[in-house]
Amino acid sequence: MTTQSNGNMESLVYLEEMFQQYGHEDGLRDGKDSGVLEGRIFGCEKSFELGREIGFYDGCAKTWKKLAEQHPDKISSKVLKNIQTLQKMTDEFPRDNCPNTDMFAARDKMAAKMKVITSLLGVSQKFNMEKPAAKELIY
Repeated sequence: MTTQSNGNMESLVYLEEMFQQYGHEDGLRDGKDSGVLEGRIFGCEKSFELGREIGFYDGCAKTWKKLAEQHPDKISSKVLKNIQTLQKMTDEFPRDNCPNTDMFAARDKMAAKMKVITSLLGVSQKFNMEKPAAKELIY
């Protein structure tokens, strides 16, 4: 009976190790699949946020440039030069995923340039990522 119980015990240990190995392989496969999906979703969200911020800077630069053309006596050449630099930075920002480009560093340079321009203009203009509060529709 001892040899039979040892055999049964070895079979149970083998069975447990086998199921553990199967579970591990299934977990790795499923984790890899869901990780790719989560990574793509996260990448889309971050790229949308980045594009929104760069679009904000681009819109400000274009608006200020147009105002400078219409009212050349109101905006100094120093401010205009900074506006043109910001416009050039937004124009040169990569539109596709380039692994050799640090897009966040480029964005940070634009944010710094934006601070300089708003300080020189004496305005308070900041990019706000928060969604505006929904306005209640009244009929």
